[in-house]
Amino acid sequence: RPMAFAVSFAMFGSLIFSLTIIPVLCAYFLKGGTEEDTWIMRFVKRPYIPLLRWSLYNRKKILGGALASLAVSLAVVPFLGTEFVPQLEEGSIMYRATLAPSAGLNEGIRTATELERLAKRIPEVVEVVSKIGRAEAGGDPEPVNNIEALVTLRPDNEWTTVGSKPELVELMAERLGKYPGVALNFSQPIALRVDELLSGVKAQLAIALFGDDIDQLVRSADEINRVVSSVPGAADVQVEQVTGQPQLQIKVDRNAIARYGINVEDVQELIETAIGGEEAGQVFEGIRRFDIVVRLQEPYRQNIGAISSLLVPVPDGAGRVPLSQLADIRVVTGPKQISHDNGQRRIVIQLNVRGRDMGGFVTEAQQRIAANVKLPPGYFVTWGGQFENQQRAMKRLAIIVPITIGLIFLLLFSSFGSLRQASLIILNVPFAMIGGILGLAASRQYLSVPASVGFIALFGVAVLNGVVLVSYINGLRREGLSLTDAVLKGTELRLRPVLMTATVAILGLLPLLFSSGAGSEVQRPLAAVVVGGLLSSTALTLLLLPTLYGWFEGGAQE
Repeated sequence: RPMAFAVSFAMFGSLIFSLTIIPVLCAYFLKGGTEEDTWIMRFVKRPYIPLLRWSLYNRKKILGGALASLAVSLAVVPFLGTEFVPQLEEGSIMYRATLAPSAGLNEGIRTATELERLAKRIPEVVEVVSKIGRAEAGGDPEPVNNIEALVTLRPDNEWTTVGSKPELVELMAERLGKYPGVALNFSQPIALRVDELLSGVKAQLAIALFGDDIDQLVRSADEINRVVSSVPGAADVQVEQVTGQPQLQIKVDRNAIARYGINVEDVQELIETAIGGEEAGQVFEGIRRFDIVVRLQEPYRQNIGAISSLLVPVPDGAGRVPLSQLADIRVVTGPKQISHDNGQRRIVIQLNVRGRDMGGFVTEAQQRIAANVKLPPGYFVTWGGQFENQQRAMKRLAIIVPITIGLIFLLLFSSFGSLRQASLIILNVPFAMIGGILGLAASRQYLSVPASVGFIALFGVAVLNGVVLVSYINGLRREGLSLTDAVLKGTELRLRPVLMTATVAILGLLPLLFSSGAGSEVQRPLAAVVVGGLLSSTALTLLLLPTLYGWFEGGAQE
C-alpha cells in the first residue's frame, strides 16, 4: 500500500509538472533547427532500420515468432512456483523449542540453558537470549513448556562454518535437535510475528483439522503429520499439543457408596473441600474482608496416597470409610487444551517450507493427504498462513488486472476513436509478459505478489510506448504520407523516446535486481519482471507493432 500511494502521487505530480512547467522550459531552452542524431542513435539505427524494413514485408514471420515466444513463456509459468511474499532476511534467527506438556518451569529453564550452550558453539552465533512462558503484562499467552530464543549472528563476511543462512539453520537444527524431548521450529523475529498474525500459529503454514471428537482429531492429525513430513520441502513439522497433561481422575463407585448409604454429593463435596478448598468464614481488616478457605496443604494435595486416605463420613454415625474404598483414584493423561474455531473443535499441524515454493508444496501435500489420509464424515482440513494470503491476493489480482486493462482499453478507444488502433496498442500487454516471465525464471524467483505488481507496472510502460508510436504515425498519415512511409518515418523518429522510456526504467531497477541488502528479497522479483519485460516489450514495440499497424489499417505495404 505505501508503494501504491507513492507511485500514484508521483505520477499525478509528474502529470501536473508536464502540463505546466515543461512547456515553459521547452520554450526557453529548446533551440530551433533540424534535430540531429547522436552517435548512439546512429549506432542503434544502423541495424534497426533494415530490420524494420524486413519485418514490414515479412509480417507472418514476425508475428509467428512473437506468438511462439509468448507460447514458450506461458509454458514456463507452471514451473516458476508461487509464494505470497519472499522471505525477508532479518540477519537473525528465532527458534522455538516445545517441551512435553507436563514440563515445569525448572525443566524449561534447564532446557533453555542447554540449548543456548549448544547454539553458542556455532562460530556464526554471537548471542542467544531465551524467553520462557509469558510476562505478567505480556501479550504472548505461552505456557512454561514453550521456549523462544533470539539468536544474533555475525556479519555474513565473517562466517566460516557455512556459506548461507539456510545452511546455518540446517546446522543449528541438527545440533539442537540432538537434545531429547524437544520439538524445534526455526524462523525470524519479524517473520514469526507475521506468521502468527496470519494463521494464529508461529509457522509459515498451518493445516487446521476440524472435527467433533478430540481423540479422533489427534489420530487424524498424526496421520497428516506423517504424510506431510514426507513431502520434499517440509521442515519443523509439529502437531498442536492437545494431550499429555497428567490429571488426577477420581471415579466414584456407585455400588460401593450404595452399600454404605453414602450419596455421590457427599463424596464430591469432600473432594472439592480437600483439593479445591471451601470457604469457612471471613476475617476483617478495617473495611477490607478476606475469605477463610479450608483445604489440604499443597504436599498432600499432590499425593495420591494422601487423597486416597481421606475419610468419608458414613450416615447415622456409623464411622468413616477411606475414599480409596469408594472411588477409583488414578493419574491419567488428559487433554492439555481444546481449541475451537467458529464454534468447532480443531487441531493444527504447523510447519515451515524450505528449499521450494509454497504453492507447489501445498499442491503436492494436498494430493498426498487426499490419497493417504481417510477422514471420517464431518471432518475436514483447511490451509492457512502464507498460502492462504497468497491465494487471496491472487484472486484479488485476477479481478483487478482485467478491470484495469479494460479501463485502459476504453481510454485508448476514446483517445484514438478507433477500435482497431486501441486493440493494436493493448496487444502490447500480453507480449510484454514474455520477458517478465523469462526474467523470473532466469533469476530463479517465484511468482509472488511483488512480481505481480511488477507485471502491472510493465503493462503501463508497454501501453505508453504503444501510444507514443501510434500517435506519431497517425500524425504523419494526416500530413499526407503513405502508410509505409508513415510507419517507417514515424518509427524511426520515435525510436529515441521509446528507447529512453525503457532505458530509464531498466537503469532505475538494475540496482534492485542485484541488491543484497535488507528488503532486497521483496524488491528483486519486481525488478526482474520489469527489466526482463521491458527488454522484450521494447523490441516487440519497435518491430511487431509497426508491422501490425499496416495490417490493422488494412493497406498493402507500398
